[in-house]
Amino acid sequence: MTRGLVLLLAFGACGPSEGAKGQCKDSLVVGDLVITEVFADFKAPVGGSGADEGKEWFEIYNATDRPIELEGLRVDHGRPDGSKLKSHVMAAVTIAPGQYFTLGNATPDLVPAYIDYGYSADLGDFFNTDGGRLALNCGDSEIDGSDYDTVKEGHSRQLTASTFPDYTLNDDLANFCEGVGAEFETGNFGTPGSENDCVPVIAGSCNDAGVSRAVVPPAPGQLVITEVMPQPTGTDGDREWFEVKALVDVDLNGLGLDRAGDTANPKVLASADCIHVAAGEYFLFTASTSTDQTVLGDLPLDRIKGQFNFALINGAVDAPGDVQLILDGTVIDAVSWAKSKADVSLSLDPGAEDAGENDQPGNFCDGSPSYGAGGSGTPGLVNGTCPIVVPAGSCDDAGLIRTIKKPALGEIVITEFMTNAAGADSTDAKAWFEVANLSAASFDLNDLTVSRTGATATIVTSTTCIPVAAGDFGLFARSNVAANNGGLDGVDALFNFTLVDSGVNRNLSILDGVTVLDTLAYTASASSADGKSIQLDPDNFTTTANDVFDPTAGIICQGTTAYGAEGNLGTPGAANVQCP
Repeated sequence: MTRGLVLLLAFGACGPSEGAKGQCKDSLVVGDLVITEVFADFKAPVGGSGADEGKEWFEIYNATDRPIELEGLRVDHGRPDGSKLKSHVMAAVTIAPGQYFTLGNATPDLVPAYIDYGYSADLGDFFNTDGGRLALNCGDSEIDGSDYDTVKEGHSRQLTASTFPDYTLNDDLANFCEGVGAEFETGNFGTPGSENDCVPVIAGSCNDAGVSRAVVPPAPGQLVITEVMPQPTGTDGDREWFEVKALVDVDLNGLGLDRAGDTANPKVLASADCIHVAAGEYFLFTASTSTDQTVLGDLPLDRIKGQFNFALINGAVDAPGDVQLILDGTVIDAVSWAKSKADVSLSLDPGAEDAGENDQPGNFCDGSPSYGAGGSGTPGLVNGTCPIVVPAGSCDDAGLIRTIKKPALGEIVITEFMTNAAGADSTDAKAWFEVANLSAASFDLNDLTVSRTGATATIVTSTTCIPVAAGDFGLFARSNVAANNGGLDGVDALFNFTLVDSGVNRNLSILDGVTVLDTLAYTASASSADGKSIQLDPDNFTTTANDVFDPTAGIICQGTTAYGAEGNLGTPGAANVQCP
């Protein structure tokens, strides 16, 4: 309720004689009046006097449903132990029901606009240190009394705004908080004559829509850091952020934002209101306290839950960046990084949203798309799926990262090849060759090298496993597009050299590193006729049978089975036909 009309029958003038107890004109009982706010230390403007004369005040509230006549009410002020006691007996003035009423240490003719009643210097100076006590009395009966302490220059001490004023609430200093919202004079904050605007932070409790309840803290692993922006576009100090996902319903009150790589204390989230996050919710912490989206680089304001007071490090192997969430000395979650990109977030794959999985750098990738002026990422939203990172010597087998299985000497044989494919566009792009797996187990074509005499070798490079089952065939081609390669089906790997130059003898080899696993020797003039493959007889699948190119021996012959739609003959990637 805001300030109501004050009915002044006589403004406070001189105080009572020494020792006067005061007898209230109205009939008051305990709790009819409540002390709700104390302003003890005025902050003078630059160049002004620091004296509090005429600037100290306190506020009372009429908790009844009727007007109260304050004439005869005695106000006592002293130390909490009763020492240094001074008193003032009020003159005739009425306070309306539900009204907030201010009493100040000004004379009646010099009271500021926000003071309703002046008691001059009768109560002495309010205490800036070690606290004081105010009491409202009718004779020997105390209607209300309250201590005040923790005085800060330019700020009042307010009774909690989380509920209606009650005379029992102000018995506990924990129910008071520092006025910071309303500025009643330049540099001075409080709410004289109106409802208070702050709610105290009570350890272990928070205000949930007007109801005080216990804080529900997160346990380790229940919050997961899912995205970090160390190098945003623009000013780092305004646009740095990191994202967290809640795996369960928790409150963030008391949570510390910190870096393990510095010596500063964590930035603890302190609020009288419950900072609640729901299971599955993504939320942000920012480097700036600004609420201007332009300053923040277009971050979503409704996702921001607090601010940190340190810089996010770009990251290097010898100086990694890091951020962590701490509660009472216990790490709830932490991540670190050895590199980051300008304007691009480090984004955790949604399949790795776990406090252990986000310790693996391979589970992070570049954030996308652009979220605005700050760069690329998904602040406050589910991240995009990261491409699978496959370590050297490994491959992705339908989502399973495993070690590449290499064929041994004698287990892989070149069994068929096509140099001169038929068709309207009979180019070397339609050339291919085939290998057979002679082992009892599957092997991979990954990381094998194929070469031809006089040509630059090709290393089979693929993050996806290219397995060839036992007894099956692998197909190499110049192109994996059926429209360009003569209608080949199921190309396994590509090579980037021609198979034949006119009039020149050639060796086609397959290697593991520098180890030659098999070589096929052939001559250019005697190689495959247009549209016909040269194949190894299925009874002669050995690494020596294809060393000598001799079509008359019955070991090597031309393909006879049609494939594709251009009249080519052969069995690419399939069992060969018996040679005559």
